[in-house]
Amino acid sequence: MGRERELAELETGLGDALAGRGRLFLIGGEPGIGKTRLVDELSSRAKGRGARVLWGRCWEAGGAPAYWPWVQALRSYVREQDPDTLLVQIGAGAPDIAQILPELQDLLPELRLPVPSDPEGARFRLFDSMFDLLRTVAQVQPLVLVLDDLQAADAPSLLLLRFVASEMDDAHVLVVGLYRDDVPENPQLTSTVAEVARNVATRQISLSGLGRPDVATLIETTVDARVPPAVIEAVQERTEGNPLFVSEVIRLLVAERRLEDTGEATMARAAIPARIREVIGRRLALLSDRCRRALSLASVLGREFRLDALARASGLGADELLQIVDEAVAARVVTEAPAAVRRMRFSHGLVRDVVFEGLTTAERVRIHRDVGEMLEDLYAADPEPHLAELAHHFCEAAPGGDVDKAIGYASRAAERAAALLAYEDGVRLFRLAIQIQETKSATDPEARCRLLLGLGDCQARKGDLEGAKETFLLAADVAEKRNLSEQLAAAALGYGGRFVWARAGSDRRLVPLLERALRSLPTGDNPVRARLMARLAGALRDERSPDELSRLSQEAVEIARRTGNPATLSYALAGRFAATWGPDNAEERLGIATEILQLAIEAGDRERILEGRDWRMVALHELGDIAAVDTEIHASSLLVDELRQPAQRWLVLASLVMRALFDGRFDEAERLIPEAIRHGDRAQRWDAVLSFGIESYMLRREQGRLGEMEPIIAGSVAAYPTRPVLRCVLAHLYFGLGRTDDARRVFDRLAADRFSGLRKDNDWLFEDEPPRRGRRSPRRRRSGGHPARALAPIRGAARNLGRRGEHRLDGAERRHPRDDTRTMGRGRVPLRAGVGPERRDGIAPLGGVHAVRVRADAHRAG
Repeated sequence: MGRERELAELETGLGDALAGRGRLFLIGGEPGIGKTRLVDELSSRAKGRGARVLWGRCWEAGGAPAYWPWVQALRSYVREQDPDTLLVQIGAGAPDIAQILPELQDLLPELRLPVPSDPEGARFRLFDSMFDLLRTVAQVQPLVLVLDDLQAADAPSLLLLRFVASEMDDAHVLVVGLYRDDVPENPQLTSTVAEVARNVATRQISLSGLGRPDVATLIETTVDARVPPAVIEAVQERTEGNPLFVSEVIRLLVAERRLEDTGEATMARAAIPARIREVIGRRLALLSDRCRRALSLASVLGREFRLDALARASGLGADELLQIVDEAVAARVVTEAPAAVRRMRFSHGLVRDVVFEGLTTAERVRIHRDVGEMLEDLYAADPEPHLAELAHHFCEAAPGGDVDKAIGYASRAAERAAALLAYEDGVRLFRLAIQIQETKSATDPEARCRLLLGLGDCQARKGDLEGAKETFLLAADVAEKRNLSEQLAAAALGYGGRFVWARAGSDRRLVPLLERALRSLPTGDNPVRARLMARLAGALRDERSPDELSRLSQEAVEIARRTGNPATLSYALAGRFAATWGPDNAEERLGIATEILQLAIEAGDRERILEGRDWRMVALHELGDIAAVDTEIHASSLLVDELRQPAQRWLVLASLVMRALFDGRFDEAERLIPEAIRHGDRAQRWDAVLSFGIESYMLRREQGRLGEMEPIIAGSVAAYPTRPVLRCVLAHLYFGLGRTDDARRVFDRLAADRFSGLRKDNDWLFEDEPPRRGRRSPRRRRSGGHPARALAPIRGAARNLGRRGEHRLDGAERRHPRDDTRTMGRGRVPLRAGVGPERRDGIAPLGGVHAVRVRADAHRAG
């Protein structure tokens, strides 16, 4: 009652969802305002219109597994389906969903869980699989998914909600999220609401109190009698129309037999409590002592609780417990949990809160310990799915209990959360274990290192790279002080990040840390030593000579070969590819990339297969074998469709952008570049933004629209100070805009110390072109040299590529017949627009080699 406008809005959203226009409603309000009752009514109407309704409720008492509301909703659906239908509906996403829904492995025993992969991609694939299932189910029968108590949601559940909200525009799905807005601010919920509210599919509803006529109707319905106006007026004023508050006050007045005297003076003396918690407390006080004791135990178990768990915790017999439950049900304090057997739930979250808050600290610690031990026994056969719940109780009991047990369960729960791709929960649980460990008088350094390394790994996987680095430094400090060489190596590799090829750049701590870790290891062949050396070679790409990098990376490869560890060898080979990446060794790097690909195929590692193909594509393009390049891109595209990971999809899109630019297909490049940054921004933002800037620059340059690029390139120069290639681009841009003084200023800075800042690496050829435009500067003679001299060994090959054809942008494109992509082979390179032996603007181009440099390093921007 009193929610006609809100219900009509929800029914409109339901109609949209039935028609294939997905909608998300977020309903907020204080406790008891009627959020759940409103959606109950919507659910009834949705079922009447042929929709399926699934509910998932967040766990307010703590200790719930990751993705709990989603798991609850899907579990209720999975249990109703036969395995064959289920397998068809879940499709290729079954292995991913089975990670968080173990029942699938029982129903579909042939399932194999996915191999570990990069964290962003693995979680994206899980989210994508989850939404694909919702979409597929809804195609058969429209779907309403209700997520209750989002204020208590775990961070991974909220991230999944964000993903679903961004994908549901054309799905037969209505998602309704309910949350209390009276709790202390939850930053994750706040940011989620703000983000999803920007989607066109999202609607927000904020519920307020009922008006006086609706309060009167609610009161008379509650007591099934006519209530005098004085009572209605007093209750309306004190409760502000909150339906739960109204009902609780009326039930209290009935229980205390104060409703019969209806005089206004009597109602004023009745002293209706000012807070709903007081009303609930007074109602609870009317229950028997044994009922209140049982409810205290139940409140520690949570808003919802199993009767067998309560029986074990209380020590009561079945008959006595059922009598107590009947008393609580009669008082409307607890109800049966919907769609569950032998499970009860408090009638409202506030009722559970009031019961729990009535316990003293000592009582809470004792009950948490007793409940933890009881659950430990109950889950003894299979504790893994319940580790978060066990960790919650033993950590709450730690002040008066077994600290080591609390730390053990918290760390195990954190590891399980990470395995379920719930990295935010992993961070929370590792931090909890560390905090409890710090209360011990004596701390085991090795155990502390293990927790810090786990925390750093989860931080890195959830995208908190700076926080991860600080944690890995703490672990390294502990390891060095106690001579723990393996832990120091793990901390150094963790600090170094996922990518073996990433430069140290402005980070002055990475190289010394890797070197100290190397020195701490015993001599001899060791996979960890090989990884440290490979990572060090990548970190030193800006600081050491090519010969030094070659020696270091080669030694890493040799050690990796002798260890016989394929994963370590693949890592070391990738490090060598990057460490030796220069303008004159494409054949050697093609061999490295091919070996990486072969190792990955033998291991069945699809992600490494894609990495090997990507490296091969880079080398083949430099060699001018465009047919082979297109073969690699095609094979990679098929694999990306299987992997469904944004980082890999971005790599393939960047390759397609490069090919479109290379062929002069600028309309296609215009379409692909925004698609590439959309995927890259979700997975590998630092690299993707750099790639986007250079791709856009190349496109706008050929379109004669360089003026649009000045803020982007100038901003990139500031954002990527260790990449001189961007200063080369800026000089070229200024010259193209006729701003010769600005171009000369940038060029002269590049020319300082005989161009020593331009290293002979994978930026080399691209860096060379823009500065050579500045060679007309009258100041060039004072610069002390020019990088062009160093290009002599490869200049001939570049000129040969440059003669393959010419494109012009003079209103119509003119192509050389030999540039037709159908006849491309080794050495027949279709060139980007404006390329010939000498461009009209005076720049001696480097043809295909020049163009590939743009893309080749953009996604290896570390």
